[in-house]
Amino acid sequence: MEYINKALADFILYITRGAGAFWENIVLLQFSWPQVIIDLLLVSIVFYYIFLLLKGSRALHILIGLSILAFVFLLSKALQLFATGWLLDRFLTIILVAIPVIFQQELRRGLEKLGQARLFTSHEIKQADILIGSLVEASVTMAQRKTGALMVLKREVSLNEYAETGVPINGKATKELLLSIFFPKSPMHDGAVIIDGDRLVAAACILPHSYKQADRTLGTRHKAAAGLAENTDAHVIVLSEEHGTISYAHNGKLERNITPERLQQLLEGFYEPKKAPLKFKGKNPFVKRKI
Repeated sequence: MEYINKALADFILYITRGAGAFWENIVLLQFSWPQVIIDLLLVSIVFYYIFLLLKGSRALHILIGLSILAFVFLLSKALQLFATGWLLDRFLTIILVAIPVIFQQELRRGLEKLGQARLFTSHEIKQADILIGSLVEASVTMAQRKTGALMVLKREVSLNEYAETGVPINGKATKELLLSIFFPKSPMHDGAVIIDGDRLVAAACILPHSYKQADRTLGTRHKAAAGLAENTDAHVIVLSEEHGTISYAHNGKLERNITPERLQQLLEGFYEPKKAPLKFKGKNPFVKRKI
């Protein structure tokens, strides 16, 4: 125990000395505070961009492995483990030379994105635009095919009680996945999907019916959409299997027979992407139709 405490103290002392040397260099070079702040801010942006670039790729696991090796190397220096330090020193030198080869694809993709001047584009805004496009395209395709569907968009109120009635999915919400789930011969087409952010949480979920809608022409799906919109802050896209129309339930109301442009406008209000809307191109298949 005494040896572990001593080793930990030596490591902390080693880190403290390194931080002190870094601060002394800043003082000796007489950097102004604005220079230091701008410098650290730029370094933070670079590391953040690198993390976004590597996120979800195999290169991230390689980077984590290299970070562990670097940590062990620093620990060996602090604890004066000469054999381990010598071995890792040689190994890390070889790795540094091989980095351009290891991260070849990631470096090329990063330079391409940098050349497109999209470095400072918000990741959340891009994700919202992609999701909105998927929902609109899937809705239009299913409406043209007269495929019934219910797509619930979660906001603040928990929808766990409804998600538990369905089949867990936990996948990215894409046009292809939605079309597969609501394909008429799919075992999960009868029910609703629940989408939280850009994740499709569950499918074949059972929703409560509305008892406030007096219109007897409403089908089961539309009553379920209206019922959920009355009880929660969720928004619901509903496709009519009989008439091939799109409706949208939110804030206790049901907008019936809406156009693709109106659906996109409602989704943009839900996700609030701060950029110019993407205009739906194509003929409007919902003109002069009733639910």
